[in-house]
Amino acid sequence: MKTATRIANIFRASATLLVTFAGILFGTHEDETEDRPLADGSDLFGEYNFRTGEMDSGGDPDGWYEEDM
Repeated sequence: MKTATRIANIFRASATLLVTFAGILFGTHEDETEDRPLADGSDLFGEYNFRTGEMDSGGDPDGWYEEDM
C-alpha cells in the first residue's frame, strides 16, 4: 500500500510541475504592438529622418534626409 501511495504522490507532483511549467512557458506571450502613442501619425508618412530614425515632415533643421546625402 505504501508503494501505491508513493507512486500516486509522484504522479501528482509530476502533473503539478508539468502544468506549472506549461503555464510559465505559454503564459509569457508579450504583446508585439508598440507602446509609443501615435499622436499625429507622423511616422506613417513623410521623409525618413536618418538622425531620429523615424519618418517626419522633413522640416527638422538638424535632420538628415535623403537629399542631404
